[in-house]
Amino acid sequence: MNPGPSFVRVARLSDIADGRSARVKLDGDEIALWHVRGRVYAIGNVCSHQHFSELHHGILSGLTVACPMHGWTYSLETGVAVTGSGRVRTYNVKVEGDTIYIEQPGPEE
Repeated sequence: MNPGPSFVRVARLSDIADGRSARVKLDGDEIALWHVRGRVYAIGNVCSHQHFSELHHGILSGLTVACPMHGWTYSLETGVAVTGSGRVRTYNVKVEGDTIYIEQPGPEE
């Protein structure tokens, strides 16, 4: 029987202003958290272009973020590159009160 998803506390919502981001780590993976219009998105922090790990410093435009190195742009909802190619991983997010949780990926993901 599947016990269901396992969520891990990673940050406080009050520490990330709307329109801003933060970098967190989960099981050794760097994740960029973006707080946009009251919702939190979590994507892999490493650009698929040249593996630059600074997407949390990217330029936000609506629900996309552009890598500060070469400008490849990714959807915060899907992780798919809007400009450039490839994708970054996305993570399921849950916010309860002031606490942000990310679903811990399973071994097959």
